[in-house]
Amino acid sequence: MRRRAAVMAGPGPGSVPLVRFAVPGECVAVLPTGGYDTSGGAPGVGVLLRRGNLFDHLTVEQNVLLAGRLVGRHTAATAADLLELVGLAGRGDAYPRALSALEGARAGVAVVLAGAPDVVLADEPAGELDGLAALELMDLLCAVATCGTAVVVATRDQGIAAGAHRIVRVA
Repeated sequence: MRRRAAVMAGPGPGSVPLVRFAVPGECVAVLPTGGYDTSGGAPGVGVLLRRGNLFDHLTVEQNVLLAGRLVGRHTAATAADLLELVGLAGRGDAYPRALSALEGARAGVAVVLAGAPDVVLADEPAGELDGLAALELMDLLCAVATCGTAVVVATRDQGIAAGAHRIVRVA
């Protein structure tokens, strides 16, 4: 099981800068130690943005397939398997604008996972969700971590950060 870390940012404009400008080597302090081989370089990193990394002109399934192809990763999981994993079975033919905010966030997780990253950096992933939907998304990210992908969440929300194994505060 991978651990979850939260990066808490202080007040200020814009989104949390750590995720926007981070490279894997700069995040070592908040990532779990061990568990993956870095002899070939830094682990693969997937970035989950608040709006889910989706192209509006592609279906959800096409977005997931494209993400896998773009990173050159070959995974055993198909787009349908990833959509089922994130709770969107049967929604692959929907376009992003037809999804609820939570469904869009779930689709964004599927897109990130299509690249089979070792680490997911999530920039305010629940920023546009209401309380219950935010908790559901965080439950999904915790499940991702339990399945072996490290998750780092950058947030200003204390409730979201509370689900992490470790909290790092950035002033």
